[in-house]
Amino acid sequence: MKKVSHWRIRVLGVLLASGLTAWGIGAAPAAGADYGRIAGAVSDQQGNPLMGASVTIAGPLLTGLQIVESGVQRVITDAGGRFAVERLTPGWYSLRVTSPTRLPAMRNRVRVDTGKTAWQNFVLSDILSSLRLEVPSGNVSSWGEDWKWVLRTAAATRPVLRYQEAQAKPRTQASKKTLPESKRLIAMMPGANRRDALAEDAGLGSVLAYLRPLSEDSDLLVAGSMGASGLLASSLATAFRTDLLKGDPQELALVIHQLSFSEGMQVPTGDGREALSRAQGVVLSYAHSRRLTESLTVTGGMEVDYLNAVQGVASVRPRVRLEYQVSPSSALVVHHGALEIQGDDTLVDRVGALNAFPRVTLKDYRAHLERLKHTEVSYGRRITRTSRVEVAAYRDDFENSAVWGVGRSSALSGLVGDFLPNPSDNGATFNAGDYSSSGLRAVYAQDIGGHVKAAFLYSFGDALVVESREFAGEISGQNLRAFLRPRRTQSVAGKVTALIPVCRTQVTTSYEWLPQGRVTGVDPYAQSSLQLQPYLGIQVRQPLPPLAFFPARIEALADFRNLLAQGYVPLSGSNEEALLMTPAYRSFRGGFSVLF
Repeated sequence: MKKVSHWRIRVLGVLLASGLTAWGIGAAPAAGADYGRIAGAVSDQQGNPLMGASVTIAGPLLTGLQIVESGVQRVITDAGGRFAVERLTPGWYSLRVTSPTRLPAMRNRVRVDTGKTAWQNFVLSDILSSLRLEVPSGNVSSWGEDWKWVLRTAAATRPVLRYQEAQAKPRTQASKKTLPESKRLIAMMPGANRRDALAEDAGLGSVLAYLRPLSEDSDLLVAGSMGASGLLASSLATAFRTDLLKGDPQELALVIHQLSFSEGMQVPTGDGREALSRAQGVVLSYAHSRRLTESLTVTGGMEVDYLNAVQGVASVRPRVRLEYQVSPSSALVVHHGALEIQGDDTLVDRVGALNAFPRVTLKDYRAHLERLKHTEVSYGRRITRTSRVEVAAYRDDFENSAVWGVGRSSALSGLVGDFLPNPSDNGATFNAGDYSSSGLRAVYAQDIGGHVKAAFLYSFGDALVVESREFAGEISGQNLRAFLRPRRTQSVAGKVTALIPVCRTQVTTSYEWLPQGRVTGVDPYAQSSLQLQPYLGIQVRQPLPPLAFFPARIEALADFRNLLAQGYVPLSGSNEEALLMTPAYRSFRGGFSVLF
């Protein structure tokens, strides 16, 4: 019985061992399928394999049948520079490769997936690759015995190695800076640009513009406009700017206008006077700013205006500006003419300034351009980071000054041939002759918070005043100019621009006070700089939500001028018909702009 029992025990043991062996063989492939591996090769910069390099792997490792979280394992490369780490649990790993006399290499976020091999190649640089011996390019004299003294000095002071200077790498297509995107504008402009107080009011009109960047600091602007009201029937403009980022900007612009003077006015035939209905205007301007020193900047240029109406009329206006930086917070400026190159204006403002044309008046059916020769010396100082003050002394010389008036046809009967209808305000423009003005100006500007800007202006100069408001005879162009005389006048103005953060609405409110009886402004250059108009004016810009199918910036515009209808001076003649004259007529206009 004992022999039989021992035999049975041996048979059961053999069967049990065979079962365990079969289970182990079947389970091994299944267990290996749950792991991955990392393998790779290490070489130098010439492609030679590096033997004996140490590869450290950090991550969730599997050692035998025990899982070690966040473990570290190290292997050594073989004669072919290869390495491999088996039985790694899936996850993210970090590898660090080191070798004597070589710069170490580190690689993070190496992904190991189940049943796959993550192959990694490493190239180790020589530890002295960042240093280089410099060979003199010129003539080198022999040191003689001086080299012995070099060896006798302290090791820290020996000139053994030098750092290699950084060399400019050749610019590839990928390293080139991308140009700004082109801009396209479709707009309905509400009227004359506020940047030029003596510009012709174009009235309500449509605008198409295209801005094309030519390089990082140059662009080309092409714009066309069609006037719905006003003297400017249509315009075609192009402007080229360059060197905007270098600090020496240049701008060249050419504008061609088609004007219509005969709308609402009876033009007698003969002497070519019917040509008033198809007059053309051309404006050519050039400006160049250059920084001569750290403190002195010179800007020069000129503007040529030409009007072809019955006879050619030309005007050449040179412009020079000298700005001397007295200190980081103060500057002294001397300039003749209004000249400034703006590189940060919006496209709507640039197009409005580009389409500006001098105001036109008539004398016996002959067209004349209004001209202003402005000379000024100013001193500006920044008091704080948010406030600035400026004082200036100026002189203005006006030729063929234009004034506005409103009246019935009977009141204008004696002025036929001496006025131009102004369809923009249902009034007329008169020629007030020539006069000069000299005075002083003080401006204070303050930023309030991050969304409100305020400016205050005081001007002292000359403005045209009507000597008598009653004419013995009929009002004519000759006696009207005889009764208009320049008189000393003071002007006080204020302007507040607020940006509402929630809806991004920009509201600009301004008011300029003039004494009663004045028919022109005091300081047109200050009005242009601060974008002011006499009496109460409000301008609103409201961005509209973009359309899903049309990615563009849509903005609604509203412009209200002389909102309270102030400053009208009544004149009466023998026909007892009143003619109202004013430095700023009342207007309500709206528009929009689409920028894409």
